[in-house]
Amino acid sequence: MARLWQLTLLYWAWSPLCLPSSVSYIGTPQECENAHFVPGYNLGGEGFDIVTMQRKGAYVIDTETWKLGNGTCRLYRNSYMNQEKQKVPAAVVDWRTLPKCSLTVSSIAYDSVETLVNDSTSSVSNDWKVGLNIPVDPSTTIGVGLGGSHSRESTFGMQKSKQDHYNFFRHSVYCSFYGYRLATNPPLSHDFQSVINSLPPYSLKTEPLYHSLIDTYGTHCIIQVSLGGEIKAITSVKTCQATMNGLSETEVRDCLLVEASASFARTASIESMIKHCQEKKKKLGSSQSFSSTFNERSTEVTGGNIDGADILFQGQSNPSVYNDWLTSLKNTPDVVRYNLKPLHTILPGDHPARTGLKKEVEKYIVKNAMLKKCSESCQVGHRSSKRDPCACVCNSDQNIKSNCCPAGKGLATLKVFRLYAQDLYGDTFGKTDGSVEVKYGDQVKRTAIISNSDNPKWQETFEFGSITINMQNKLRFSIYDEDTYWNSDLLGECSFDLRKGTVTDSLHVKSWYLLLLLHSRVCTESWWITMSRVHSLPHECLSGQGLLHQKWGPCWRVRGESCSLSQSVRWRSAAVG
Repeated sequence: MARLWQLTLLYWAWSPLCLPSSVSYIGTPQECENAHFVPGYNLGGEGFDIVTMQRKGAYVIDTETWKLGNGTCRLYRNSYMNQEKQKVPAAVVDWRTLPKCSLTVSSIAYDSVETLVNDSTSSVSNDWKVGLNIPVDPSTTIGVGLGGSHSRESTFGMQKSKQDHYNFFRHSVYCSFYGYRLATNPPLSHDFQSVINSLPPYSLKTEPLYHSLIDTYGTHCIIQVSLGGEIKAITSVKTCQATMNGLSETEVRDCLLVEASASFARTASIESMIKHCQEKKKKLGSSQSFSSTFNERSTEVTGGNIDGADILFQGQSNPSVYNDWLTSLKNTPDVVRYNLKPLHTILPGDHPARTGLKKEVEKYIVKNAMLKKCSESCQVGHRSSKRDPCACVCNSDQNIKSNCCPAGKGLATLKVFRLYAQDLYGDTFGKTDGSVEVKYGDQVKRTAIISNSDNPKWQETFEFGSITINMQNKLRFSIYDEDTYWNSDLLGECSFDLRKGTVTDSLHVKSWYLLLLLHSRVCTESWWITMSRVHSLPHECLSGQGLLHQKWGPCWRVRGESCSLSQSVRWRSAAVG
């Protein structure tokens, strides 16, 4: 009787009913015929293009054949589907269910489009370059971006970088329910086997045939997968728009994270940021959320059943949408993380097409590589960030932030210099003793007197320092003939607005102003520095004296309007600079 109990206990211990989901057993022919495939059974073995980061929808590995011999198959119990017995393809090994995930939103900030492109292959878990010989020009010292150079994320970022200076923020949440890998020497799919065996020896003439195969099957094969779902959003934020609203890069990233986490698990750090972000939202000047204000976004949902374009941020009003999505992932998962192998390594070592396929894959990747050259060099007074060589930083002060954006609207540094005049006639008998008074707001500057000259050139440089451009203050020039300290004749005045344009960094304006309907004239020559970043260069900021170089930032320009003079019988002409 004791022996019978031992046998019964032994049978119970080895019964398939008691096996964990990661342990397989060989099913009978009848069990195998009746069993469903595991969810996502055919997501491994697919061709993959490392340049575009896209699955090709064409299978390199045979993932439909499940028979091991005599009608048997490998079965697993799926704990997410009521312990249902499910089969796997013959090429699949190590299938397992993964622990239930706790959904938390992660965030990453990118200071430049170059770092965004560089991170576009982050879903690849292994080194996809193993087995490939990618030559790099030895004269290229700044590196080459190979994988993901034409991915959806990269394309989005590069399009934005052509319009303005942006920071990019990635917010994502993902969950894996299943995982498996493919056997070391898996059976090839019938179509791939047929195409690869029909290839002639590799040559310049046959090269298009190999390239056609890459068009169909990609550069790599997916050999290991984690299956589940992911919601990912890339938000582009105009750097200076955020800065001029009093928001730092970290605050924008964190407050977007708070809003994206509204329907997911909140960590202690998220809870602590909620009140802070509510205060910061007041700086936006409206009741809109951060995600609504900064809404230039590319969103991608992988796996499951879900509707909507901006799910991570817009789904907050109905949290059940996420629960429904999570539930659907158990039946319709997709690939969220994967390992890759170059396509040629799938072939036997002595296959005649292996060497040629390797060369063509390498050539294709190099041809589409993106040189890791920064889209713009840093301007004078800026320097490259140590964290991101393609992001520029500045020495911050009351006008400018460390990211080279203005600290507020209308801020500028005003400098007036190189004042000169021509054909003055202040005295009836003798030449003019001229001086110029320059005024902006409450600040008044005055040159020294240049005696006995109708064509004076004053050497002074007037530093007005930090100013705020507004509609009330004008830049005013007044010229005097200083016969004595108490006897100064005002020859004329000229004033004009500093108007906002869209050129950058610094602007040199040279304009002549007619003070009298004769040949006499006035010249102003001014520099002032501004710090807002804008790419476009409108026609209104082009000077007749030459072409302004296009850079980031606005210009403040002098309007070419005639100046009115105070009445005087002592002058015939005047000059202001």
